[in-house]
Amino acid sequence: MRILCIGDSNTWGFDPADRTRQDRRWTRLLRTWLKEDEIIEEGCNGRTFAFEDPFTPGRCGLAALPTLLMSHDPIDLVIVMLGTNDLKVQFHANAAAIARGARSFVRTISDPNLYTYGVPSILIVSPILLHEKIEELEGPGGDFNGRSLEQSRLLSSHIQTVCEPYDIYFLDASRHACPSDIDGVHMEADSHEKLARAIQAKIEEIRARK
Repeated sequence: MRILCIGDSNTWGFDPADRTRQDRRWTRLLRTWLKEDEIIEEGCNGRTFAFEDPFTPGRCGLAALPTLLMSHDPIDLVIVMLGTNDLKVQFHANAAAIARGARSFVRTISDPNLYTYGVPSILIVSPILLHEKIEELEGPGGDFNGRSLEQSRLLSSHIQTVCEPYDIYFLDASRHACPSDIDGVHMEADSHEKLARAIQAKIEEIRARK
């Protein structure tokens, strides 16, 4: 299968320890393990579901999505893991609003007019939680605060709810991985591996149903 993985810095592989790109990120691990598949990495630091950040333009996932889908066609499966950056203070969004961005992603990916070779299957992965000490780690005036943490805890259930009417797959990353104690946002290598194993199992489930 050709599998397109769309995400933010936790898909790009941002290392909280030294701010470089991790070699053992979950997408790269899948590429190693699933040798018969083509894993296409489309991680972008700061990417959101639907919000445009005026200070770092070009990070709105929904705006970029049609181009990503058309440029990588044919695609058998699209995996999307977004939502963390939508929790930033400047957007002041609750979990329900962020989940509507996930729904817009599903609707766009399901649009047959974007493809020459057919509509792909969809796996929506709700993101890991923010660290319970995120407000302390960020400090005054940081990107995330206590409200961000509160909405982070609600996000998985809201995303799953908006996905239910559609014939797609869902996975909660927070059941398998967690943020680093260093910055409270990004995954370290052990969490990348645990998440990769969970996604690999989901891919095999999807493959069996094709």
